[in-house]
Amino acid sequence: MAAVRSRPAVRVRAASPGEGTVVAGLWRELWDAHEAWGGYLGTRDPRAYEDLARRLDEDARVRAGQPVLGRHVHLVADVGGPPIGQVEGWLEKHGILDTTPYTCEVRSLIVSERARVSGAGRALLDALARYGSYMARGSPCVLAAEVLEENPAQAFYAKLGYESVAWSARIEVDRASALPSEDAVFARAAGPRDALAIASLDVALAARRRAQRDQRFDRPRAVEATMVGAIAAHLGRAPGMLEPVELVAVDPASVVRASATLVVSSLDPPFVPSRRALLGRVAVDPATEPAPFLREIVRTAARVAQLRGAALMELSDLDPPGSPLYSAALSTGAHPWSRVVEKMA
Repeated sequence: MAAVRSRPAVRVRAASPGEGTVVAGLWRELWDAHEAWGGYLGTRDPRAYEDLARRLDEDARVRAGQPVLGRHVHLVADVGGPPIGQVEGWLEKHGILDTTPYTCEVRSLIVSERARVSGAGRALLDALARYGSYMARGSPCVLAAEVLEENPAQAFYAKLGYESVAWSARIEVDRASALPSEDAVFARAAGPRDALAIASLDVALAARRRAQRDQRFDRPRAVEATMVGAIAAHLGRAPGMLEPVELVAVDPASVVRASATLVVSSLDPPFVPSRRALLGRVAVDPATEPAPFLREIVRTAARVAQLRGAALMELSDLDPPGSPLYSAALSTGAHPWSRVVEKMA
């Protein structure tokens, strides 16, 4: 009888100085895979990965064998040799209530194709959950990962107990900016006078998030004068060229029926340098049909994104496929892009 060979044990640890080139190669493998799934382009310039390797080695020296540095965790996995996988985590708090969990954002999870059956992916996420709980200092902590719709890792996350809680779509900015205007619906930049309406829409957004079991954010709260005042003060500021822009859509009676926040940021190497536009915090009055209001906000946001140099815009904070809001997003010409999956640490 042939001997049964056991699978080598996976070890999860901090990266060591001198492993930067190997870990940078994992990043290269990750960006190549993302590009194949329709993600943003990764650079082909070897100098970018040489620079990344140097920065990774310096980071490993600073950490001195400790995966945690501030709010950031960086873990690698091996089976007795060089790293075969890695994952990053960022600890955030997306709310002000004590009952809102911390969020450990799962980023850059990759296991080399040659080691996909090693169990390294599960081991990396299990270790990240432990470090997330440690960094949260006894408070609840939820792990959250954004996964492209074309990424086969969706099945992997589901097998580990992660649930889909939020969805996004993506559209070309030129296409969105050319959408015909909606009759009797108008979108514009929000001002201080819109603070009460935006606060009320935020309550509706919080309720939608809770209905989808998204635990990253505060539960719905009653609209209070202090909340409205804070929003009004924020909206009274003139945004800089790359600062977020708050948008609202109004009906023929000038009643605000929808709101969203546009953020345009830069993608740096190892991405091909470019601008990314994100239309988030999408909130629509639940008593209205979302399509006309969302279309007008998308059209207006795209024109701002166009001026800021973005070619693509993501529409986030959507409900599941088949819902009125998701269908309204697709009616603009957007395509399914990604989803957020969650699991308590």
